[in-house]
Amino acid sequence: MTHDPLAKWRPAESLPAITGAAAAFLSVAGAKVILHSPMWCAAITEMRLEAVGIPCAGLFSTFVEEDDLFFGGEEALREALLEAQVARGDALLGVAVNCAPALIGDDVRGVAAAFADGVPVAVAEAGGFTGEFDDGYEKAFLAVLETLSLSRMDKKPNTVNLIGFSAVDHNAIGTLQELKRLLSLARIKTNLVLGEPETSLESIRQAGCARLNVIVHETRGGEIARFLKARLGQPFITAPIPHGSKETHEWIATIASYFGLPLLPALEKEIDRLKADTPHG
Repeated sequence: MTHDPLAKWRPAESLPAITGAAAAFLSVAGAKVILHSPMWCAAITEMRLEAVGIPCAGLFSTFVEEDDLFFGGEEALREALLEAQVARGDALLGVAVNCAPALIGDDVRGVAAAFADGVPVAVAEAGGFTGEFDDGYEKAFLAVLETLSLSRMDKKPNTVNLIGFSAVDHNAIGTLQELKRLLSLARIKTNLVLGEPETSLESIRQAGCARLNVIVHETRGGEIARFLKARLGQPFITAPIPHGSKETHEWIATIASYFGLPLLPALEKEIDRLKADTPHG
């Protein structure tokens, strides 16, 4: 294959931070997400998310225009928040801030705070200057966790949170279902998968029930796990989502060993079956 020295400069080679922030917010059940951004930034974000199968019915934009760049876009944000507040019920309201409003200094957090009214309003600074998809994803979930004011609670035995999951990954949902099934066979309960579609706010509030956080994607889970350790006293390990039966066996064994659990014959048999069904193991 011929090396292309310009490949890394192509915009389509990666997804921007605002896409990651929107994907994170949209994974929360019933969430309404406002992109404080110009029209085309919002349109491209929506197209990219829908292209990987993420529904965008809850995604909106303030459609920042040229005049807003001179006089500020806070009024447009207030109007969007006012309408979204009526539509959201008691669901999450997320605001992802794009480059232009960030550069002109819109007080997005100040505007958003006036609309909280007992229901969480999370703000993520997610302009292109702030990084790529994973950066926006982490900023959004950190904003959600901060907004929910999580507190320490009694830990359930042999229970984990999976941190860093996103439905944008290849065959993500099917892989997640299988891993949760195998964890169950190992007598490990999955308390929360942060980023799993239709995750309820209440389940996020119960994040502190888990004894261990497992980072399944380090560049979009590391900061979140460190935040949860500081806030809830939860230890964490890094165990990226496995591929193939050998990695799957190691993944389950790593998590089980933390709890001092041996792999039961039924689980070993199931992994052997997966190996037989996978040509390259």
